[in-house]
Amino acid sequence: MMSALLVLMVGFQTATWRVTPAAPSVGDTIVLERFVPAGPGAVARMRPLEPNDLVEPLGPPTATAVAGGVRITLKVALFAPGMHALTMPAIEVTHPDGMVEAILGDTAVVDVAPVIPDSVTNPRPMPSQAPLARPVRSTVRAVAPAAVVLVLLAAWLAWWRRAPRPVKAPPPEDAPAELPLMRWLATGERRAVATLAEKRLRAAVAEHAPDAASHLGHDDWIAALRRLGNEWPVDELIDVATSLERARFAPLAGDDLAELVDRVDVVVGRLAPSEEAEAETQ
Repeated sequence: MMSALLVLMVGFQTATWRVTPAAPSVGDTIVLERFVPAGPGAVARMRPLEPNDLVEPLGPPTATAVAGGVRITLKVALFAPGMHALTMPAIEVTHPDGMVEAILGDTAVVDVAPVIPDSVTNPRPMPSQAPLARPVRSTVRAVAPAAVVLVLLAAWLAWWRRAPRPVKAPPPEDAPAELPLMRWLATGERRAVATLAEKRLRAAVAEHAPDAASHLGHDDWIAALRRLGNEWPVDELIDVATSLERARFAPLAGDDLAELVDRVDVVVGRLAPSEEAEAETQ
């Protein structure tokens, strides 16, 4: 019923509003024109068309004087397919004698064609695509990078095996291990430093005087020292050993213990009897 009514309105409004192009599509620029009869010197004006979700005016209406009247032109764009009846604004015509005439804008009927085809109500099967060509695969191109990497790796391994390596000389077997006494002393291990210094002193004495073995008790070790000859710094050895024995149970201050360790090194350096003393002994 509505479609029939719109068709009748189209036929009735053909002489009122002319639509250009005759079959516009969604989003096209549509020109609406109407001829208004008027005498020479008449001026016509139409109010702007209000935009909405369906129609968008593309500029204000224009009025052009022609023979026998005035032509009203309006450009719009519609954004929905179908047949639409647009309510046009009223037109005011001012005649040369000052009389103002109001003419109803009436209705402009526009049939808008869709841009996207209706695939739901009128489905159209798409034609089959041509078969896709398979890419040409080259085995050489796939294996070449791995082969290059393997060759480079083999060359590097061969060079690495043939390259001379520095040989670190082993430490002499008779060289005593140097104990980090001063480093231990800096960390606060005073009792350990005193114990190790005493062991170093006893080991040095036992190397030249087997009777004063390092496993003897303190008193026995002192007695063995007193039996040594005058060429030995017996009193100094006893003083240093007694001070170290006390430091094991009553730790000394850091500076005092460091000085005591230095005395051990000095005394150890004088333990070997002189060559003249050895000759007299023989």
